[in-house]
Amino acid sequence: MKSITFIAAAAAVATVSAQSAGADEGRLFYSSPISSTVWTAGQNETVSWTNVCKPENKAPLNIVLYLGTGGKNGTEQVQVPNILPIGTLNCLTSKTATVFLPANLTTSDKYAIHVDTEPLQSYSASFTIKGVAPPAAAVPTTGAPAPVTSSAGPASPSQTSAVPAGGKTGNGAGSLKVVGSTVAVVAAAFGALLL
Repeated sequence: MKSITFIAAAAAVATVSAQSAGADEGRLFYSSPISSTVWTAGQNETVSWTNVCKPENKAPLNIVLYLGTGGKNGTEQVQVPNILPIGTLNCLTSKTATVFLPANLTTSDKYAIHVDTEPLQSYSASFTIKGVAPPAAAVPTTGAPAPVTSSAGPASPSQTSAVPAGGKTGNGAGSLKVVGSTVAVVAAAFGALLL
């Protein structure tokens, strides 16, 4: 009786395996890069996959670098700007390809590769590339120019470089309003420091 149960279980596993292989809709199943992969900018790396693609995928297919944006619940990805394809592959005759990572890539764990396979496109899991430090976060601005002051006290008309609203200069209209606002802001800040 145990041998019949074992044979039935083995047949069930074989059926699931056949369904998985039959469910291949043309995407590449990447074995590198995967989520634990760490590549280094400025170096050659290897892309590999475990299946053979559909016959309509004629070589060469571009390997393009994508970056997650965090949108759409973390699934949105866009092509890395100003970066050409990092390599090509022929998924009909090989299961590996070498790519070159540009040295100017920033460090992130949200990179993925994309290959425009037919009938469905192939994306890898998100992985890490160690590169240059990402740019510092920009300080938000309100759009109003900051007053120019000296340590001698509040701004005077000759110390401000603010351009009046509308961006017009020359006739002085509105400049007293800008200077007056600047003095009021500086005075309020000075008063707050005294408290």
